[in-house]
Order: sequence, then C-alpha cells, then structure tokens
Amino acid sequence: MPDDMHPAARAIVHAIDSISEWVGRAVALMVVPIIIAMVYEVLARKLFIAPTLWAFDVSRMLYGMSFMLGAGYALMHGLHIRADFIYRNFTVKTQGRVDLILYIVLFTPAMLFLLKAGYDFALKSIIQGERAGDSTWAPVVWPVKTAFAVGVALLLLQGVSEILKSWYAATRGKWPS
Repeated sequence: MPDDMHPAARAIVHAIDSISEWVGRAVALMVVPIIIAMVYEVLARKLFIAPTLWAFDVSRMLYGMSFMLGAGYALMHGLHIRADFIYRNFTVKTQGRVDLILYIVLFTPAMLFLLKAGYDFALKSIIQGERAGDSTWAPVVWPVKTAFAVGVALLLLQGVSEILKSWYAATRGKWPS
C-alpha cells in the first residue's frame, strides 16, 4: 500500500486483502477432494461397475462452496467481468470515481440484500436439517447454504477494500499497489 494513503485505510485494505488472499488459497485446495471424488467415481463405475451414490453430490457441493467462498479473492484480483473496452480509456481518476460510485450505489446494496437472503436461507436449512431432495444419497445441504452466506459476507468485505482503493484512485490519480 502506498505511503500517502491514510494509515487507517491502508490498515483496513491490508487486513481485508490478507483475509481474501488466505481464503482464496484455502478454497483452491477444495479442488483436491473434487478430483479425488471424480476419479474414484470413474474408476468404480468403469472398472468395477459399482457407481457411487455420493461422488457427484460431493463434487457438486464442494464446487458450489469453492465458487462462493472464492468470490472475494476473485474481486481482489480483478477477475470479475467488467466493460474494459470503455473503462480502460478513462483516466485513473475517472476509473476510481466510476468504481467508487458503482461499488456504493450497486454493489454494496446488492451484497447486503444477498447477505440477508443467504443468512435466512442457511438458517432455515440448519433448523430444518434440510437434505438434498434430488439425490439418492440425500446429504445435508446446510454447509453449502452456509458457505453461500459466508461467501457473500467475504465478497462484501472485499468490496470495502475496493471502495477504499477506488477512493484513493479517484483522489490521487493512481491505483494503490
């Protein structure tokens, strides 16, 4: 973070970005059990003619969890979709202003709505002991629904960091690095 950024903003951005980086790296490891489950399923099905009841569900749930939990990491690294063909021709100050306005007006309210909905969704699932109705194995689904709410919370948290970075770019004419 640049020296001319406000110390509180610099500390907040550093803390949030560190959390997003750590979570993103941890979530990347979820691909290992997904691969193991799929390889096991293929071998069991093709070599032993003994398909599993659980492999598809495990891979689907872990993929969904990794997708949501990694969203803040993706935002931090600029991996979300953006209309770059217009945006890249703006000055850095204009880019910062556009990002700042969009984060405050569109992103934050949408994430707050999704956080509330995700929390209610997960809580209801936990209370009911909900199980997957589209599976013979019928695993509990509250971990996936909870991961959705946690993922939205992490994405909203990363949004705070992006707002502070956008403010810096809008006022200083350069992006913090």
